This record gives sequence, structure tokens and C-alpha cells, in this order.
Amino acid sequence: MMGAMSRVPQWLLHIPIAHRGLHDASRGVIENSLAAFRAAARAGYPAELDVRLLADGEVVVFHDQNLDRLTNESGPIASHTAREVETILLSTDERIPLLRDVLDLVNGSTPLLIEIKNEGEVGELEENTAALLAGYRGAYAVQSFHPGTVKYWRTHAADTPRGLLAGDFRDEQVDDRTRQRLRNMEDIEECVPDFIGYDIRLLPCDPVTRAVARGLPVLGWTARTVSDAQHALAHCDNVIFEGFDANVIRTQK
Repeated sequence: MMGAMSRVPQWLLHIPIAHRGLHDASRGVIENSLAAFRAAARAGYPAELDVRLLADGEVVVFHDQNLDRLTNESGPIASHTAREVETILLSTDERIPLLRDVLDLVNGSTPLLIEIKNEGEVGELEENTAALLAGYRGAYAVQSFHPGTVKYWRTHAADTPRGLLAGDFRDEQVDDRTRQRLRNMEDIEECVPDFIGYDIRLLPCDPVTRAVARGLPVLGWTARTVSDAQHALAHCDNVIFEGFDANVIRTQK
């Protein structure tokens, strides 16, 4: 596992990572917005973000499959083009950004942890994301729940730190066998991740214990209180957080 460890940067292991940027709806800073990434950079936190594919092949920064929760629109975001997304306002003055917008804004000022949100076939989303990142000079890593996506990065951009995300998929409509396979990270041999991201609600658990025994670093997601983070750090190297001042845990580590 020494090769994997050599690709895992120190920021990924030691600095709490702001979930979807340093967002705070009470202050009008919406998740996965340029304002949230700007706030994370100013506070000295790496920023986690989610990317999806639009109908025209552009890569958009947005967590949900559907627009309903964060906009006045409804339906799948994948059915829209980049131009159409520009006209869909969030509940503030912020617009839904493209990945190219985020890369231009951050410009290396803080590391980025990019989750590839692909529920389908591996291909265009991964290719287009990799193409954008190829010209980016800042620090970044990628991660995904989709073992095929992690395998894509192993095959096509092996020097990029890549992580396999896992949990029990309690909020997803998947069959029991798929749920078990993903929770237990049964595809780990095939996709060969450099690190693991695991749902802290399940810690401690055997899949993470086995990953640690292999020498894989573990990120815990998502800590929403200091006590969440403290619990996670008993089993993980680092945490992805939101909703509290992570300087508290940064000074405790």
C-alpha cells in the first residue's frame, strides 16, 4: 500500500474538510455555491463538492439528482444545459456553478475534494471532469460511491488521489445485495482506492477495520457536531464536516 499512501496528500489526512463548501443557509451561503467555496478558502479549510453531468456535457456542481430541494424548479438537473442552469437561481443571489467556475474561483487557494455523482454508466462524466482537472494547478482529490468511477481514475489518471465512498445507503433505492456489496466495499480489489470515505453513523465497523489493516487512510462523513467529529476521529484519520466551527477539532488533533 506504499504507492497509495504516497499519493494521499497531507491536507486530506489532517485538515477538516468543509462539506459542500463552508455553507450556512442562515447567512445566505448555500451549499455547493461559489460563496461557500470562497468562505472555505478564507477559513483555511479544504472544500468538498459534488459534480454531475448536464445534458450538454458540461460538469455542474450540485449534490442532488433533482432540482426541487435547492431551487424553485423541479425535475432532474441532468436534463438541463449549462445555459439553462445559469437561469436557475438558488434561494439567494447565488447561481448553480459549473465545475469550471469553481476551479477558476478557487485557483489553488484551498484543496478540493471532488465527489463524482454518477448513478449510471461510467464514461462522459468521468472523462469531462478529468479533462477539466487536467488543466488545473491546484491541489485536489476525487472520490465516489461508484466503484467503476474509482476504477476509471485508477486507469486513466493514476496519479490523482482517489477515494471509495461507502455506507449503508439507507436513503437510496438499491436492492439488498447491492447495499451489502457497497457497504462492505467488496469492489475494493478492483478499483484500488488510495483512501476510504465512510459514513460515521456506522463506525466502528468491520469494513473500516479491514481497510485500516490494509493501510488505507479513512475519512469520516459527515460530522455535523463537535461530538460527531470526536466520535469519528476515534476511528478515522480526518472528517468531512458542516454546521460548526471545525477549529475546535483541528486544535484537538
